Amino acid sequence: MSSFVRRVSGVVARFLDGPPPVEAERASEIDEAWRAALERRPKMFDGRILLADRVALEGDTLEVDFREAGFSTLMWLRGAGASEARLFNVFGAAAVISRDGAALLGRMAPHTANAGQIYFPCGTPDLGDVCGETVDLEGSIARELAEETGLAAPVVRSTEKAIAIFDGRLVGFIRRFETDLDAGELEARALAHLAAEREPELDRIVMARSAAELGDASPRYVELALGALLGD
Repeated sequence: MSSFVRRVSGVVARFLDGPPPVEAERASEIDEAWRAALERRPKMFDGRILLADRVALEGDTLEVDFREAGFSTLMWLRGAGASEARLFNVFGAAAVISRDGAALLGRMAPHTANAGQIYFPCGTPDLGDVCGETVDLEGSIARELAEETGLAAPVVRSTEKAIAIFDGRLVGFIRRFETDLDAGELEARALAHLAAEREPELDRIVMARSAAELGDASPRYVELALGALLGD
């Protein structure tokens, strides 16, 4: 599948009852993929998350229908299940841009599912983001940003600029944040937060002004997002 970026005004996310049908249909494959993943990353936990069975662009709004699923299903989707046309990994991310034009990214720690990869503060939505029949993806972004880097208002502020990135089964909703801190000050604040954590999700902060600085350490969507979000 091709990858592309769209400027969006926001996201409307619904929560649907029941797990995705594929969990029952491919249960043995999912279990096998999970056992293999645990051999590589034994600290992972098969918690309950949200995956999407519908993603659409309606005008300039991203629309998503989420269902509750296991983290093991996501791990399967990333591998052998990538051709499963009825399920998407949809998440929210924060692109914090410093006063002097650098984007804040983090490298995932060795114990995490995406160890070594560099990308924006983000996270797979879970049941804590469900509000009745809706999913608060914007709230998920702010929470993940604070948990991973310690950054929150008023140090950083959300802007109206947001994009949706489509890259196969992966769909990212990325909101631009701004700050009056320069790159060095922003990095120092985030590093201080990591130093205070017992087992932080990130083991490094990276300040980037272009995708060329990241090389193969970042997923394709990060390259696309940096091109769309840096600048005004």
